[in-house]
Amino acid sequence: MSFESYTDEEIRRWLWLRAIEWAGFPAYISQIIAPILFIFYPWWQIVIGVVYVGIVWCLIRYAFVSVAISNTACLLVVWLKWPVAIGSAIYLFVHQQPLASVIALIWPLVAAFTTPPGKVGVIELHLAKRIGYVAPDAEI
Repeated sequence: MSFESYTDEEIRRWLWLRAIEWAGFPAYISQIIAPILFIFYPWWQIVIGVVYVGIVWCLIRYAFVSVAISNTACLLVVWLKWPVAIGSAIYLFVHQQPLASVIALIWPLVAAFTTPPGKVGVIELHLAKRIGYVAPDAEI
């Protein structure tokens, strides 16, 4: 991704948004995965799994930061979260699973609450270094 045509404000906003998403990446990507899994597994197992993966993610989220993965995940989540949530909710409702249907429908709104908050500034700095916005030896 080339940032030459963007203003400083646009780059800073991009860094901030990708850093927030990266801090809670398992919950973020679960917006498109969990509603589908609700069809095949009990909803509470999926919620526990997302929380568990989010806690494990807390141990590595600062050591590994990827611009490519962040951009790809952003596009997938933005374009697919609501169609997947609505489609899964309809399927579950038709198959007499109203509670799982409601959870699948609201999952894109509540997924963010399944991961502990992180240090967004640290992730932002890692991303800024990766795209060449700040010097590689810059510190917080």
